[in-house]
Amino acid sequence: MIRSLDSLRAFLAVAHHASFAKAASQLNLSSSSVSRHIAELEKDMGVALLTRSTRKVAMTAAGLSLFEQASPLLASLDDLGDNLKEKSQQVSGNVSLSAPWWLSTNFVAPVLSNLHQRHPELTISLDSNDQLLDPNEGKHDIYLRFGRLADSGLIAKEIAKNEYWLVAAPDYLEKHQPPNHPQDLFSHQLLAYRFTQPHSSWFLKDEKKLHRISLQHAWLHTNNPAAIYTCALSGGGIALLPQLGVAQAISEGKLIRLLSRFAITPNRLDNSIYLIYSKDKVHIKRIKLVIDFLTSWLRHQLTTISNNHYV
Repeated sequence: MIRSLDSLRAFLAVAHHASFAKAASQLNLSSSSVSRHIAELEKDMGVALLTRSTRKVAMTAAGLSLFEQASPLLASLDDLGDNLKEKSQQVSGNVSLSAPWWLSTNFVAPVLSNLHQRHPELTISLDSNDQLLDPNEGKHDIYLRFGRLADSGLIAKEIAKNEYWLVAAPDYLEKHQPPNHPQDLFSHQLLAYRFTQPHSSWFLKDEKKLHRISLQHAWLHTNNPAAIYTCALSGGGIALLPQLGVAQAISEGKLIRLLSRFAITPNRLDNSIYLIYSKDKVHIKRIKLVIDFLTSWLRHQLTTISNNHYV
């Protein structure tokens, strides 16, 4: 009866290499330890398994029979051990994630498909209704937001830089004189995003002054950023949209950036994308995994877009 898998491994290594020294190197053991394992195995089996001489090591008939039968069995045991270890490391359960509609549609959803392929036992609840939910309320495990939170004890990890850009289609600008100053916007057709909390102005800042443009005269008000983007592409007017969402259209000539010398925002000048979560959430394995995954994949994806299409 074989009492030690370590002794069997030692025998198979020696039989494979026909060398105690090479087997010892493979197993990261001393030659004396390998010899001891072989001696213990031969005692257990009650037969000699190897013949030794100063020149070579060879298997006896019993040793050859054991080698041929035990090699695939031990390989199967190793595979089983690896599979069990992998399953024990799999993450399961649900993680709740909140992200703006535009961000979740164009960037988060594709990334989540990669996450699912790696961790099929993990489920995600994605809230993407553009409502300005307060992360302090703890309704979700993880929040993606434009701009860091003020006076918050939560962790805000910056994922990517982002700006808001004023854009319009070439067709629109052929019919309307492009604005040279923020005040010129009052004579243009504006496409306004309707926030669930009151942000009814655009703010444009240069080195000298902060300009506030009221959106009361905008002809389109909607809480759907895709509608604003599509309307701008079709020549419906001037829109203020995230740089990461319009950079490619600008590089392709479908949209033109306006008043680029100004920093422009619908709410605050810090519009970087942040991953926000509480300190206690990061200690939960499945949530920590999603945080690390989103940080890595989104940071690479969004930074690449920003660098390749910066206008």
